[in-house]
Amino acid sequence: MLLELLKALSVIILLIPINSCNSLIEVYDRETTAPIEIDQSLCSILNEMESISVTSYKVDSLSTSELFDSLINDTSSFVSLSNINNWSIDGDSTSYFIIYFPQEADSYYVALDQSSEFEIYDYEGQSKGPNNLNISLINIAGCSDMRMRYVYSNLYGAYLAKIVNYSSSSVKLAILNDNTPPSADFTVSSSAAFVGDTLNFVSTSQSGAYEITAYNWNFGDNNSSNDSSFVYHSYADSGTYTPSLTVSDGYLHDTVYKPGSIVIASGDSE
Repeated sequence: MLLELLKALSVIILLIPINSCNSLIEVYDRETTAPIEIDQSLCSILNEMESISVTSYKVDSLSTSELFDSLINDTSSFVSLSNINNWSIDGDSTSYFIIYFPQEADSYYVALDQSSEFEIYDYEGQSKGPNNLNISLINIAGCSDMRMRYVYSNLYGAYLAKIVNYSSSSVKLAILNDNTPPSADFTVSSSAAFVGDTLNFVSTSQSGAYEITAYNWNFGDNNSSNDSSFVYHSYADSGTYTPSLTVSDGYLHDTVYKPGSIVIASGDSE
């Protein structure tokens, strides 16, 4: 009888760590965010794009609605939608700043490179929760710089954002939506010309969800222009040049390069 009791106890003792381990695995699986298509873009923004420092505030004595009212007028420090830069928030404690969602979209994605607490509030101080309550316990989509990713819907305009970060001296943040960005392309009146000849550059870019509002030309000879969708340019020196065009709807950008597409010869066309 005693032997059977000891055997039963040993089985129970052996099962305890197994059950605990299984519970941890279940929590891990439940709270892990599966990769989605936009994660590759978010990863690129966090890993490769320029970081812009954010002016944040650490005032905890005000309510969220009072903080919103005090920060909303400083538009220079707004964090916003961008596919060409991430945002760097300094501080190893609680930081507040304004986050701006300038386009209507089905979904907005906010990605962080630290496992930090992140919340947003509307002008009344009401919390706006994400669609996904899960966080990443592993690197999302193999991206070493993406630790957390939130998905929001029905966001438009300015909101108060709060980051609670004790794991590092700063947090990098990226914001994208699921709108189609513009697509850059252009033609040139001639691929071969002489020094001093005038060439006509014409954008054939396509708008995305929003109309193109800016054109930034680079002619490959240390000269550029942002005049309009068509520009004229002449080259002062012979050589082979790589022009490019960047188009933007104000927040989402696209750039096309045409390597070695223009050859300029010395002399003239006479």
